[in-house]
Amino acid sequence: MSTWSSMLADLRKQAEIAKQQAKKGIDVTKNGLQYGVSQVKLQALAAGKSIQKYGNKLVLVIPKDYDVNTGNGFFDLAKAAEELGIQVKYIDRNDLEIAHKSLGVTDQFLGLTERGLTLFAPQLDKFLQQHSKISNVVGSSTGDTVNKLAKSQAIISGVQSVLGSVLAGINLNEAIISGGSELELAKAGVDLASELVGNIAKGTATIEAFSEQIQNFGKLVQNAKGLGGVGQQLQHISGSALSKTGLGLDIISSLLSGVTASFTLADKNASTSTKVAAGFELSNQVIGGITKAVSSYILAQRLAAGLSTTGPAAALIASSISLAISPLSFLRVADNFNRSKDIREFAERFKKLGYEGDKLLSDFYHEAGTIDASITTISTALSAIAAGTAAASAGALVGAPITLLVTGITGLISGILEFSKQPMLEHVASKLGTKIEEWERKYGKNYFENGYDARHKAFLEDSLSLLSSFNKQYETERAVLITQQRWDEYIGELAGVTGKGDKISSGKAYVDYFEEGKLLAKKPDDFNRVILDPKKGKIDISNSQTSTLLKFVTPLLTPGTESRKRTQTGKYEYVTKLDVNGINQWEVNGVKEKGAVYDFTNLIQHVHISSSVARGEEYREVRLVSRLGKGNDKVFLASGSAEIHAGDGHDVVYYDKTDTGLLMVDGTQATKQGDYTVTRELSGATQILREVVKNQKSSVGSRQETVEYRDNELAQSGNSNLKAKDNLYSVEEIIGSNHRDEFKGSKFRDIFHGADGDDLLNGNDGDDILYGDKGNDELRGDNGNDQLYGGEGNDKLFGGNGNNYLSGGDGDDELQVLGNGFNVLRGGKGNDKLYGGAGSDFLDGGEGDDYLAGGEGNDFYVYRSTSGNHTIYDQGKSSDSDTLYLSDLTFDRLLVEKVDNNLVFKPSDHNSNRGSLTIKDWFKTGHGYNHKLEQIVDKNGRKLTSDNLETHFNGTPKTNLLGYTAENQNESNLSSLKTELGKIISSAGNFGLAKQGNNNHSAALNNDVDKLISSASSFATAQMGGSGIGLLPSNNANSTILSGLARTA
Repeated sequence: MSTWSSMLADLRKQAEIAKQQAKKGIDVTKNGLQYGVSQVKLQALAAGKSIQKYGNKLVLVIPKDYDVNTGNGFFDLAKAAEELGIQVKYIDRNDLEIAHKSLGVTDQFLGLTERGLTLFAPQLDKFLQQHSKISNVVGSSTGDTVNKLAKSQAIISGVQSVLGSVLAGINLNEAIISGGSELELAKAGVDLASELVGNIAKGTATIEAFSEQIQNFGKLVQNAKGLGGVGQQLQHISGSALSKTGLGLDIISSLLSGVTASFTLADKNASTSTKVAAGFELSNQVIGGITKAVSSYILAQRLAAGLSTTGPAAALIASSISLAISPLSFLRVADNFNRSKDIREFAERFKKLGYEGDKLLSDFYHEAGTIDASITTISTALSAIAAGTAAASAGALVGAPITLLVTGITGLISGILEFSKQPMLEHVASKLGTKIEEWERKYGKNYFENGYDARHKAFLEDSLSLLSSFNKQYETERAVLITQQRWDEYIGELAGVTGKGDKISSGKAYVDYFEEGKLLAKKPDDFNRVILDPKKGKIDISNSQTSTLLKFVTPLLTPGTESRKRTQTGKYEYVTKLDVNGINQWEVNGVKEKGAVYDFTNLIQHVHISSSVARGEEYREVRLVSRLGKGNDKVFLASGSAEIHAGDGHDVVYYDKTDTGLLMVDGTQATKQGDYTVTRELSGATQILREVVKNQKSSVGSRQETVEYRDNELAQSGNSNLKAKDNLYSVEEIIGSNHRDEFKGSKFRDIFHGADGDDLLNGNDGDDILYGDKGNDELRGDNGNDQLYGGEGNDKLFGGNGNNYLSGGDGDDELQVLGNGFNVLRGGKGNDKLYGGAGSDFLDGGEGDDYLAGGEGNDFYVYRSTSGNHTIYDQGKSSDSDTLYLSDLTFDRLLVEKVDNNLVFKPSDHNSNRGSLTIKDWFKTGHGYNHKLEQIVDKNGRKLTSDNLETHFNGTPKTNLLGYTAENQNESNLSSLKTELGKIISSAGNFGLAKQGNNNHSAALNNDVDKLISSASSFATAQMGGSGIGLLPSNNANSTILSGLARTA
């Protein structure tokens, strides 16, 4: 077999061995990590037993030929060791070299060999020379050194010297304030490793005081809940000799004393947060450094023991170490620093507004990030050590004792670090709590309420333009604006972090005055005391002397008082439960003498209680009771029940500004005008503004805080049986919702608006005014002189008995009246059907192809150039006198023809784009009805009678009236026409002309007649003089003109 083939075979064999070793090593690593993290106590016990087996002493090792007098303070240290009973062992140089190889790092002065826990004199002396601050503390005075060593005990002083190698010159507070810009991540890590040792010694500034504390560390840890086993092992660990390989505590001491060299990042000038956030850099340098350092150390151990260090074994060890290190833990640390930065930028604005809580929260995350970064670095290194040791043991097929001990020791320290992390974080949180308490003592005010005040100031700054516009928008001189500052995430988080969730409220309500669009410069609390009492549910603006708007700019929480109790529910879990002593009613006292606008649409009236499959969502309702004054008021209601005492004046209640549910307005039981009961269905998909209890979670290390608070949301009611009921008193006008509403009027005058939706409006008795507005509505005036306006959509209008005014508006409408009263029927746009009664009716189809039937009585039809194809079917008596008025047309350009029994007028130029007028059954006789129109008048007063037309028609199927007889232009004909028409409109709909003074009556009547016959809708607008809701725009006077009716005589 060739050399090349042999090499390939050997490589394949080694690869297979490496594969098997890798699998075995990963398994061992997994088990080792599990021991190190999940079973720290068990591994510590096992490690302790192994340590006790090999020795329980501290030895100071000095080479026989080493001159102790040359060291910096070393002579005093050696002397003190002897006096304190620490064994001083003088050994040959060769023995020391063996020890060096066993330790693997020649600069190490603390290690674990077969002799026990060993201090190496030359390395310690060299260390003292290199670190002047440490040596200055130890000092060259024999007395000082002995006193210090006597206080601290030898082993604790030695451990403190190791920690001191990186502690010297580091100030934790400065590190936090500067953001770590002058410190490497590793130095901060070791600084906080001593804070582990950190929570016991907090506040100490010198190594002497620090060393006094460490001697009791084991006892203190033993007394800590859940860490008794750990503390016991700490007190027992004073030395050990594990095996000839010397693998043990030296690894950990190597980590602690060498961390500044092994874990320092490349960019020493970068801040801690920058380094931590840079995951790629951290992975390549910190994690790479750990892997390299630990791998090199373990390989050196194997080499000293004569074990294999071939490529596959080295790869196995390195890969096992890498698997034990996760960059995700460092990315979590980065989140703390990034959040701190975001909050700090946010905090700058509110600091200027008198609140520094956001800065406190930012400080917490910065300090927490520093602590987390440090402990994460150390824990990552310890995990790597455990993994590398496990891999090395697996590669040598050596049993578990070494792995067990190392895993136990590294797990022990990791456990201590994690245990210490929580007290460190709590200490930071406690400092914030102390600052809050100091502020409250100084200013006599709740700290978190002050945060809400600052938020409201910012809201006013940001929303001033909008808030200033409300006066003009609602047409009032003054605006009283109530704003609810709702729960704030940062304020709530600060309460949770500091454990003060029971001291915070769910928000705060504010009152601001605006006049002439300007904010009155008074303190909101002054207005609150006068206007608003959210605890008792009272609002009072009765002292306002001007027209006023009361508006809830943001949803206002329901009235009542809050209380909270913080309870521990687990080892680290706390819940602050909210209890609300709610009031079930809002009481509003309105402006006494002036008109006002009350916008209650953002008033929360439903408190969510519970949810169930069977019953859906359940609520507690808060009723609104409002007592208004003498002026003309407008009230916009929310989704909950209300009681409105409107007082004097013309008062309007609106249900269309928010989703108030499907209405059933009932005035049938009213004994006074303006009294109604309104039942509302809030079931199904109805959107209601509801109050709910939410919770905010925050954490301080392992401690989890949950704080409950009240908030609002707009959501479907989720309850098929949910209803609201309103009692309205002295309300003159009601605007419906956007659902399919039903209105039942009283025996008095009712004014109803359907608003959006396909509504049913019934005025019943009284002179009613009904508006369908948008949707396909049905309006019934019933008895009384009623006004009905269909609005948009295909509407049906029934005037009933009385003198009625009906306007269909846009859409294909049907208008009908009963009885023998005087009625005005106007179709508007669309293809409409108009049916008159037995009295004298005015019928105007408007635009579109309309059907007009006047019925009996002296009816009046109007046709314009914009009217389209109209059909008139008049079923009057022979004694009736019906009139057709061509409002903007003349006779000189019109063709007339007989089609079957119908008389048809068409344009003389045969333009098919222009409409025609058909008088149905004009020529039909013998059935008892008169279908003729007795007179036709053009815009200039020329009159053509039915007799004239038939005489000169002469049976010709189609004729141009040119040359036939018609009266000359005669203004008196128009005057007579207006007189007859005036009789109709002066009565229809009770427009009130008779109430005007006698001197003005004739002029007013003529003006109304002119508007009625010349325009499709302007008359109605002029007569109403009110809100104008549901009225139509005037037709275009420049529309195409239909050719006239031939020439005059």
